[in-house]
Amino acid sequence: MNKIPLFALAISIFLYSKIFTKMPKDFVVAPKTSFQKEDSNLILQIEFDEKYKNGTIVIKKKPIFSERWELLDTLLKGMTFFFDTLPINSLSEFGFHCSVDSLDSFGYFLIGEKSSVETYLGNVLIIVDSTIFDGIQPQLKEFVEDLENEGWFVELRKSPRAENFNPIEIRKVKRIVNSYKRNWKEKFKVLLLVGRVPVPYTGNYTFDGHSDHFGAFPSDLFYVIDDSLLTDEVEYNTTAERQENWNLPFDGKFDQTTIPGKISCAVGRIDFSNLTAFKESEVNLIRKYFEKNHNFRLGKNSNNNGIIDDGFGNQSPEMFSANAYMNFYALADTIVEGKLFENISQRYFRYAYACNSGSYTSIWSSINSEQCASSNIQTTFLFLFGSYNWDWDTENNLLRSALASSPDVLITAWIGRPFWHLHHFAFGFPFCFSFISTANNHELYQSTGKYGYKGMHLEVMGDPTLRENYPEPVDVFRGEIDNNRIVKLIWGTPKDTNNLLGYQILKKELGKTEFTPIANISKHSSSFTDTNTQKGIWIYQIKAMYLRTNKFGSYLNPSIGQRTEIEIK
Repeated sequence: MNKIPLFALAISIFLYSKIFTKMPKDFVVAPKTSFQKEDSNLILQIEFDEKYKNGTIVIKKKPIFSERWELLDTLLKGMTFFFDTLPINSLSEFGFHCSVDSLDSFGYFLIGEKSSVETYLGNVLIIVDSTIFDGIQPQLKEFVEDLENEGWFVELRKSPRAENFNPIEIRKVKRIVNSYKRNWKEKFKVLLLVGRVPVPYTGNYTFDGHSDHFGAFPSDLFYVIDDSLLTDEVEYNTTAERQENWNLPFDGKFDQTTIPGKISCAVGRIDFSNLTAFKESEVNLIRKYFEKNHNFRLGKNSNNNGIIDDGFGNQSPEMFSANAYMNFYALADTIVEGKLFENISQRYFRYAYACNSGSYTSIWSSINSEQCASSNIQTTFLFLFGSYNWDWDTENNLLRSALASSPDVLITAWIGRPFWHLHHFAFGFPFCFSFISTANNHELYQSTGKYGYKGMHLEVMGDPTLRENYPEPVDVFRGEIDNNRIVKLIWGTPKDTNNLLGYQILKKELGKTEFTPIANISKHSSSFTDTNTQKGIWIYQIKAMYLRTNKFGSYLNPSIGQRTEIEIK
């Protein structure tokens, strides 16, 4: 791959931008959809922009979990409408490729109805830096309960702390993860690292093209990749400015720049060490992160808008911000274009993106780490693309500083090399699903991007179990038991009943891993009686079920579960 510094405006790129007047959003197919129900089917109409009427529109389709597209149709000159029939209460994944003149545009979207919810989402391993473990116990306890109430099975483990690169301590953590991979197998969906868990390094590359940090880079993906696919005997490079980026044979930094094989487990990190721009301690910042995580799951933020701050425009044929337009068109109700900090410091946006020349701690004219430390940063999912940002294991790194900010940021990621594909996230799937799809993508999803596919540098700062939206849970939930061992459950109606469909009641015996649904209740009810009871300690859970609509259909959106414990003698 050619090394192209993100800040460089070489003569060829300058001339390119003068000659080629198309902007990044022109490379994103943004169709309009409408549905009409007919018996047990949805009649889908897709309308494309008039600018494609003199070109060619290729339409393909696949089941969500498939890796093979089916070609549906090729619309020729003059055609901008397409019709399809979908089974009612079903989702399909569509891909669009539009060609007109010298312009190729892409788009990937889920379309249809998702009318079921998963009561079990998978297993999560949380590994916590042992030096902060005791100091965040209340927040960890609440976080684990939140995950369990959403449908995850969770286990906590401690790890050694390592301020600097330490291959011995890295191996200790790898052994912990390996043991869970063997036991959990395909159920292992998310690894979350909290605190200064040892940072692995791998590869010999620079994903932004700057030679002064060409070499190894931080990569938590190392922890979920089989040992048999990793080597440490080939790469030799000591040219980088930071010694952390050097890579030598048998130094504990691995050779792999690209992901060998495929991953099936997402990795996230909440690490606020060495953030000297913040007045608060590392432990307090982690406490605050879990507090804002909990508040988000309670449906505190209703705004569903996005903001894009594009500092590159069409200076490169990669059209970096096209990645944000593609994702935000699926995710956001509206997209605002403007300066990032000036906007998110004044009002809330659920999704935000900025790209421009960068450093370890800043994106020029968009945002910097000092602003994250001193101002309100009002966005939940923040995606950035600037030079050096992706090398996150540095003092006051921008990705980690933004995550540590108050009051809203819960996920940050460096997107653009490669393009990320978040359209699954728009239909209520956890972020980890989109992360895994992006990490494994090579040819399934095309884009204007050229570099970084399957890169070991792919990283999520924050919690990958999150969904894009959480409705409000029930107000109160309690249980009563009478002398006949009949359990009566009582709850208060959520304050916001817009699009409320009803409630789902689940239960499990204490010590079991998964809840079992036992009833679906009308939205007009505020109680339920369980006559099918047995001796033991039982945990009951209730989820408020909402219908959430977007540009491409609708899905059943459960609140986080509320629980109550009943002992039956």
